[in-house]
Amino acid sequence: MQAIEVFGKGRFISASFTRPANTTAYASGDVVCNSTSAPTPMVFSRATVTQGPKFSTIRQVVVVDSANQTTKLTGELWLFDTTVALDNDNAAFTPTDAELATLIGVVELGTPFVGDATSGADGNAVYVKSVSIPIETKAADNAIYGVLIARNSYTPVSAESFTVRLGIED
Repeated sequence: MQAIEVFGKGRFISASFTRPANTTAYASGDVVCNSTSAPTPMVFSRATVTQGPKFSTIRQVVVVDSANQTTKLTGELWLFDTTVALDNDNAAFTPTDAELATLIGVVELGTPFVGDATSGADGNAVYVKSVSIPIETKAADNAIYGVLIARNSYTPVSAESFTVRLGIED
């Protein structure tokens, strides 16, 4: 799912996914995504107003996690200006040299804020990070692409969902 919301001289764009219906623990460096057999990166369409020399800047990253596990996910959001061939959920992240050449930024998520303090699937948590990442899109749809990477041993909730919102300043 993707949404675009306007705020002042900028806007929020978002993408979300639901991870597989299992509770297999992640290891540091594993991809957190939507499939164990046919994964796709998050797509943030209309990241810039126009394609080409016009730059926009990502000013804020918000990641909403639909679960409140005792051990929280420690992770990173990797952003690219070109789509990447994504590794399966719960597999090691293995970007190619060519894919890394399209990397525009890595956001360390840090410690989340607990929203609903109910444990597990009935709770939720949110990561909020201020950043300054200039972007110039390459794709015709002015998109950038995101991959969530675990950096700790994390046991998820079955079918846990993540929504990532990017605050863009034009």
